[in-house]
Amino acid sequence: MSTAEKLAQCQHIIDVTQFGADPTGHYDSTRSIWQALEFAKKMSGQIMIDFPKGTYQLQKATAQARVFHTSNTDSIQFPEKQIALLLEDQQDIILNGNDSLFIVHGDCMALAVIRSKNVHLYNFSWDYAIPTVIEMCVTAIGEINGEQYTDFSIPDCFPFNVGEDGKKVHWYSERNPETGEYYWTYENHTNAPTIVAYHPDRNISRRYDLGLGPFSDRRTKITRLSDREIRVFYGKRRPALHQKDLLFEFCSIPMRQTAGALIWESSDTVIEKITPHYLHGFGWLTQMSHNITYRDCAFRARGGSGRQTTSFADLIHVSGASGHIHIEGCEFYHPHDDPINIHGTFTRVEEKVDEHTMKLRYVHRQQGGFPQFYPGNEVAFYYRDTLGAVDGEEKRYIVKTVQDPGVAGNDLRTMTVTFEQSLPAELFRLDDGEPLVVAENTTYTPSVHIENNHFETVPTRGILCTTGKKVLIENNTFRHMAMDAIFISNDSQDWYESGPVRDVTIQSNTFYVAKVGNPGWRTAGIRVHPVTKGSQYPAPEQAIHQNIKIKHNKFYMEHESVLSIGSVNNLLFKNNMIERYQPELNASYYPTLMRKEERTYPTFEWNACKNVQVENNRFGEGIERTELVMNMSNIKTPK
Repeated sequence: MSTAEKLAQCQHIIDVTQFGADPTGHYDSTRSIWQALEFAKKMSGQIMIDFPKGTYQLQKATAQARVFHTSNTDSIQFPEKQIALLLEDQQDIILNGNDSLFIVHGDCMALAVIRSKNVHLYNFSWDYAIPTVIEMCVTAIGEINGEQYTDFSIPDCFPFNVGEDGKKVHWYSERNPETGEYYWTYENHTNAPTIVAYHPDRNISRRYDLGLGPFSDRRTKITRLSDREIRVFYGKRRPALHQKDLLFEFCSIPMRQTAGALIWESSDTVIEKITPHYLHGFGWLTQMSHNITYRDCAFRARGGSGRQTTSFADLIHVSGASGHIHIEGCEFYHPHDDPINIHGTFTRVEEKVDEHTMKLRYVHRQQGGFPQFYPGNEVAFYYRDTLGAVDGEEKRYIVKTVQDPGVAGNDLRTMTVTFEQSLPAELFRLDDGEPLVVAENTTYTPSVHIENNHFETVPTRGILCTTGKKVLIENNTFRHMAMDAIFISNDSQDWYESGPVRDVTIQSNTFYVAKVGNPGWRTAGIRVHPVTKGSQYPAPEQAIHQNIKIKHNKFYMEHESVLSIGSVNNLLFKNNMIERYQPELNASYYPTLMRKEERTYPTFEWNACKNVQVENNRFGEGIERTELVMNMSNIKTPK
């Protein structure tokens, strides 16, 4: 049943304006909306929370505050989260936005669904009054008295001033209405280790070294030309990247305080016709939840805002889910990291407590504080150096009891888990004194269907998906990713994002792979690259991934490999079309950077794979089929 049909059957309708919410946008509606949501808990049956069409202001200062932890953020350093729209312990709720816009003030989480069942979010958008990714556009370059300069325009939404020393630009949020203090302040490139630049002539975003940006160490002086323009001088030589209309974006990557939106310990959540114009801190994170649907959503900057960036990092990120993830008919534009990332989480086996009990640990610095296991869950164990199952058969161990991180003497990265079965000694092996085995909660690995979506202008990859359940990726368009369009990993060394895939179909998609001017980056159409301890693949007979079918896709390649595949048993590449892609290029735009990319790549790269079959594919004019085969010899290519 669609959300629109459910709306027609609602037994109760709660109008948020009856609780004081203001659709004219003149007054803060945060507390009033919270009161309406709390009132809904007194009712049973299907409930509509109705927002008469308008603009609603939401303040961090009056938002609900909760202490909890989230994955892929710096949550241990920032445990308290302010949440502008919070649905907590709800059931059978539809938030009907009637195409309303929510404006969020302050660096807080826009929305969260916590411990709730059957929640539908329908037909609204949100934006931040002052987003936490700063943007500056090059309007002119020139020279005065032998000193080169670049002029930059700054969108209206970013308050700033130039420091008295003439070397710094100070950025300011709006003020907290309760205290009069700024919610946040930044300087220059916001303490970021890199910057992102958008090249409008090629419709490409990519990351660059700080030395190529506006606040390069070469700068000698900053002056303010007008309310919205500055001029930066660079002595005898400005950074080579600076060209008219180039857009620079600054994101304080080391400080991910919160997810921009969150679904936590909830089931059957439907997000339909929602437009997040911006996500602060990270992206829309799902953790330890069951059955999530995104349908007809648009992740894009608000028209007329003068901005491009849609997210501090990822857009949709799933770090532990059960059931099914369905993403359909959505648009993904201009985030600062991956539009879709779906994976489980490896925890490392640290210590044997008794015959049934072990201590497990989060390893990556942006994991910790949150539960990873519940009684009754099934767990599999893998060696980190091969990512092969410890028992050879991916035996499942059943969780009996759990002491979560931060409980019963555990620190925020450690948990104590007792299993129904006894634990073999192999689970506690070490390699050079370091634990060799990781655990994956296989109950929280979902099936996935990603269809009819559009991905464009992304400085990283398009879809990352590593899950052992069935995966279908079809009828999507990928245009100008700065890295691989589809990426399958499984990582026991760096991010600890699991797991091994067992049934993946990638079909009827269209890929536009363009140069991004960085010879150190790879932008293959599809890449499979598991990450083991030691960065080696096992022998093809013990391949990490299995059963990947790639068929009926169209690849338009300006360069690069169509496929770069490592450690897969049973891969079929069939009935695909590969054509030469020649996007329009203004060669004067960044010629110095483009000339660096003279590297050529084979059409196909295979490493430590088994049972690879390539058949009935069509290669367009100017495409020469070449292959790089490593650590294997059994590719089948029917005539």
